[in-house]
Formats: sequence, C-alpha cells, structure tokens
Amino acid sequence: MTATQPAPPRTTTATATILVVEDDPGIAELERSRLDEAGYRVLLAETADDALREVAGGGIDLVLLDYRLPGGTDGLDLYARVKAAGHDLPVILVTGFGNEATVIRALRIGVRDFVTKSLEYLDYLPEAVDRVLRQVGTERRLAESEARLTGIIESASDAVIVVEEDRRVSLFNPAAERMFGCPAAAAHGRPLAEFIPADDPTDGGAEAVAVTLRLRVGRIGVRADGTPFPLDATVSPGQASGRKFHTVVARDVTERHQAEEALRRSEKLLRRAEGLAHVAGWTFDVARAVYATSDEGRRIYGFETATHPADEWIGRVHPDDRLGVDAAIREALAGNRFEIEHRLVVGDRLKWVSVRAEPHTDADGRVACLIGVTQDITDRHQLETQLRHSQKMEAVGQLAGGVAHDFNNLLTVINGYCDLLLEELTPGSSARESVAEILRAGERSAALTRQLLAFSRKAVVTPLVLDLNAVVTGTQKLLRPLIGENVRLTTSLAPDLGAVRADLGQIEQVLVNLAVNARDAMPTGGRLTIETRNVVLEAGDARSHPDAQAGPHVLLAVADTGVGMSADVMARIFEPFFTTKGPGQGTGLGLATVYGIVKQSGGHVTVESVAGGGTTFKVYLPRAERETDGPTVRKAAASPNRGTETVLLVEDDEAVRTLTGQILTTFGYTVHEAADGVEAARLADGLVGRLHLLITDVVMPGAGGREVAERVTQRHPAAKVLFVSGYTDDAVVRQGVLHQGVHFLQKPYSASVLAAKVRAVLDGAEHPGGANR
Repeated sequence: MTATQPAPPRTTTATATILVVEDDPGIAELERSRLDEAGYRVLLAETADDALREVAGGGIDLVLLDYRLPGGTDGLDLYARVKAAGHDLPVILVTGFGNEATVIRALRIGVRDFVTKSLEYLDYLPEAVDRVLRQVGTERRLAESEARLTGIIESASDAVIVVEEDRRVSLFNPAAERMFGCPAAAAHGRPLAEFIPADDPTDGGAEAVAVTLRLRVGRIGVRADGTPFPLDATVSPGQASGRKFHTVVARDVTERHQAEEALRRSEKLLRRAEGLAHVAGWTFDVARAVYATSDEGRRIYGFETATHPADEWIGRVHPDDRLGVDAAIREALAGNRFEIEHRLVVGDRLKWVSVRAEPHTDADGRVACLIGVTQDITDRHQLETQLRHSQKMEAVGQLAGGVAHDFNNLLTVINGYCDLLLEELTPGSSARESVAEILRAGERSAALTRQLLAFSRKAVVTPLVLDLNAVVTGTQKLLRPLIGENVRLTTSLAPDLGAVRADLGQIEQVLVNLAVNARDAMPTGGRLTIETRNVVLEAGDARSHPDAQAGPHVLLAVADTGVGMSADVMARIFEPFFTTKGPGQGTGLGLATVYGIVKQSGGHVTVESVAGGGTTFKVYLPRAERETDGPTVRKAAASPNRGTETVLLVEDDEAVRTLTGQILTTFGYTVHEAADGVEAARLADGLVGRLHLLITDVVMPGAGGREVAERVTQRHPAAKVLFVSGYTDDAVVRQGVLHQGVHFLQKPYSASVLAAKVRAVLDGAEHPGGANR
C-alpha cells in the first residue's frame, strides 16, 4: 500500500481502541502518536505474550501487528494464536520485510490489510485503520441485518411464503408449516395453488402469479389434510440477481379477535402449554385488565385461582424488575411481541421466569389481549450463576499457579542461602538470629505458595486409595487442640464407607482447614460435626452443579453451629484472599485451598449456611473401585549424608542453579551445571567416567525436563534422575515424569532437604515417584 499525501481527518471510527504490537519502542511510539492524533485510543504491546494478554482483556477493535516479533516468532503466528483463542479481530500487518509470499500467507489466514514501513507510511496509517474498521463495521451490519431478517421470518407468527416465477414454493417458514400442516421440505417445489387456490387460475407468467396472489380477507387456504380455512394474505413482488419472485404473507383468520374468540384461542394455548414442564400459558384481557393463567401458571405465580386483576399479577414482579416488565407490556400494547426474563417474589421464595408474549388484535386492528407463556427458569439461572463462578475460579487459579511458580524459585534461593549461612555463623551471634528470622519468614512464604498451588490444582500429589473414616479418626488428635476446649467435636462415620483415591496429606489439610474455619465461626464455643457416608449423584444432581459428575461418591461433611454466612459471603467463600476476618487474622487461602484440593481429586465441594444458623461444607469425592492401600508410614527425616558422586544439574534460573550447585558441592558432590537441554546434552556427551545423578528442572525454555532426561540417559543409562520444579501441572508430571520411575522434589527446598533427597535417590532408599512437599 502506498500514498502520496496524508488522509484527511475523520471522526467516524476514531473512538475505536487499537492495539499496536511492535517490539521497537521508537516505531511503536510514532505509530501510537499518529493514531492518537487521529482520535484513537491506543494500547502498546512489545511481545506476543503481551499482545495475547491485552486481547484476552477485551475491548480491542483492531490490531496493528508488526511482522517481526522478538523470540523467533512472527506476527502471522501470533495472529493464528489469537484466532485459536477465539478472538476474531481485524488485523493490519505492518512490516519492513514484506514480500509477495508474506502477503499471500497473510491474506489467506484472514489479515485485513498489509502496510509496508516506509518514510511516509505513518501519514496514511490512520486512513488504513479507518478503512478496515469501516469495512468490518459494514460486514457486521450486513451479517446482523441478514440474521435479523432470518430471525424475523423464522419467528414470525404469520406464514411467510416465497414463490418463484413458475408459481412454485421456494421458502416456507415455520409459521407456514404450522398453518398448513406441511413440513417445509415437503412444500418446496409445490405449486402455491395447492395451499392457496387462485380465484382466477391461469398458466401465465409472472403477471399471472401476481394476479393469482391478490388475496384479501375471506380467501381460502387449504391444509395438508384437505381442510379449508379462511385467511388474509398480501403479496409483494421482488427481484434479486435478475430473479423475480413474490413474497406472500398469510394470516389464519379462522377465529377473529373478539374477546370471546381470544379467550377460546387462549384456552387452546393453555391446554398445549400444560404438557410442558414448568411452562404456563396465560392471557391478559386489555379491556377488563384481567390476567388468566393455567394451573401451571398458578403454581409459578403462587395464585389460588386462575384469574386475577392486573395489579395482583404485576405485584408478584420483583421491585427492581418492574420498570423492565412495564416497558415490555407497553411494547405489547403497542402491537409488538416481547420476551423478557425477570424475578418473581412468591411468598418467601425468589424465582426467575422467562416470559414471551404477543398481542392479538380485534377486527378494528386494536390490541384486545396478550397471549403468552411463562417458564420457570430458576434452576437454569442458578446453574448459569454456578458456571460463571466456576469459570472465574478457574481463571484465578491459573493466575495463582503462575504466581506460586515465580515465588518458589525466589524462595528456593532465599531459604537455601539462609541454610548455608546458618552453617557458617557461630551460635549466639546476632547475625545468626537475623538469618534464622529470614529463614522463618521464607518458610512461611513457602507455605503460602503451597496453598496457592493447591488452590490452582497444580500441586504435585501422591494419590492413594484411602479409607476416609481412617483419615478422620487419625486426624482427630490434631484437630482437638486446634479447635479449642469450648468446641465439642463429634463424628458420624458410615461403617460401610467406600474408598476414595486422593493424596493423604491433602485430605488431612482439607479437614484441618474446614475445622479451623468452623472454630473461627464459633468464637463462644459450639459443636463441630464430621460425617461420612456413601452417596450416589444422579444425572439431575450433576446438572445442578457444573463441577459434579454423576455416579457413586463418598461424602465428607463438616458442620458447625456458628454464626453462619450471608448469601453475598457464600458467593465468594472459595475465592483466594477473600476473608471476613480483620487485618492480620487470616490469609484468605484456607477455603480456597480446600476448593483446589477437592477439584484436583476429581470431586466438588458445596456449602450450605444461614446467617445465625451454622454452616455445613459437603465434600463429594468419587468412589474408588479397589481396596485401600496399606497404611502410610511417615518417616522422620534423617540427617543428610555427604556424597562423592558426580551430578549433572540442569536449571534455567541462574540464581537457583548457582545455589543448588553450591549446596551439592558443600556436601561433597562433583557438580556439572547446565542452563538448558542443549548444554546438558553437550556436557553429558563429553563427561569422562560415570554420571550418577541427573537433577533437572521440569519446565524450561526449549527442551523440558523429560526430554533432557531422555537425552542424558541415552548417554549414561545407569544415571538416576531427580526432577525439580516450583510449578507443575500434576497431570503432565504424572504422565510424563513420575510414571517413568524417577523422582521429584518440589521447590522451594532447603539445603538439608536437597541433600537428603539426593542421598535417598542415589542409595535407592526412596520409592520412585515420591514427591517432597
């Protein structure tokens, strides 16, 4: 694209938001400045990841995309990722390296325009942006118009029939199907006269068709079974792409819109509506201001009789929704159909309903009554609310997992160097106490990151087939001092309880977190009850909760007699960092951790609470099919032993790599360090003598930990492997790492933990797949 002079100023699309993806800050600022002068709102992104985050945030109208981006990617690859993520945005590609092949590739994948960097391209850049935005706007308006037209035809209450020049049907809308009792597929290609006989049959051309279709009040239609009925019809000629046709709009006037006829038709609708679950048919007589409903309508609205004055009907509408309902009724009285969702207050219950209605007129064309249906959508609305909450929790979990990953690398360095300093400093020195305090703070931070990983379902777990009754019994000794003497702990454990598959430590953490939460809800004392039993979730139960799956489950319920929660608090109770406690009294991660652990174990958790009436948390875990694993013995950590073996350390984080190498060297090992898989393979190939142990991070740029292990063990098959990570998707780790018979160490780790783990792996004292947490 070229231009000889700047485009004239325009304002039609200058309220749009433009995302400029350009790694050169100088060029990005020039483009931003030029577009800003033209009235656009401009956002900048230097990398593909930055751009993806901006797009995911929404509100972007057009992307100005540089072809060359850092990291070895190009703009077209980024555009493909944006489209794959479900964002259909117009893109203008900007490059100084364009060629014909690039242009062809760009256009094939959907890029709207192509701008080559030159001395004057900034002058015509706003013009290119404006043109693309106009083009997109035009396309969207055309698509919307076509969709509206199709929707109008499909939803029209009158029959709409398109007839070609040969007087045969080419379009038969649903209302025509209902009116004539003939499916559209069967009507296509048949003469119109079979449905609407002509007053003056003729075999003429288009003019004869027009004559044939001059139907007025009193003309006759014929249903598929041969039954005649009176109808009104109008015809409009049309032409498209040289093709002439006529559109017939027909209305069945078998029953006029006098009051008694409208009532008879409403009774017919009511009888049909009675067959639908939670759907009520109703009529509203305009002249008498009387609302009449079916038996189902009486149930939905809480009426004792079938007819009511309009004030009683409107009185059931939630006060906050009355303006919208009033506006919809005014539209209907003006002759328009309406559809609206709103709330009803029926006694002490709140219901959501969907209401659809259309006006019916009398012989003079005045609206005599409204005929409609009301559907109880309370269950659906609750499910949608739960689904939105689940999606929000998923997004927050992704963020939490990423934060925990970065913190774990930092805490590995902080805590590791503290360990080394404590070994060097003499007891009693002020510096030693300061370092010890830093280490304690680091360990508390590590505990928080473990909770974040549990919430985001990215903690590495060791699932076993467990007896929940045994877990509850074994945890009681820990719970009693936690909940205090003024809280009475009771259990109700089903004797025939099925087994579950979960991580023992995580299930214990669930019990502890729920018990502590219950204790805080009973400041003056109360009763804490832990119950287990077998349950079977039916398909209907699963549909009522988006996290649930039908089938046999084991229920773990923790109930208290505390202060309870309001509906607003319950809606946010599992969100990380949400707490009702005062500053310094809680992190807000306890229940978020419960949520993440239960989800990672394949189950779901619900909460029932009434302000002032206590709270019950119900944890549903899928029932396991085989016998429980044997008792797990928790061995005390032994003092780490020194070693003389050769270790290859692969870690992309320089600070973590330096620390880990220093720790291993301190304990006597010979250490070779590599920053990535390529360097690791080179060191392994050149290593003289035996390699005893490979320590590799799981997630690294380029080759990941599993690939590094495969390369190194090909050269040194006797070498053992220890995987290390501060952030790992459990499914990936178990399928790609732990199932390979090697070992895992979770960041952050201390010097003593690392040394003990290395010694255990080398000596074969630890079962493969064990994970330190």
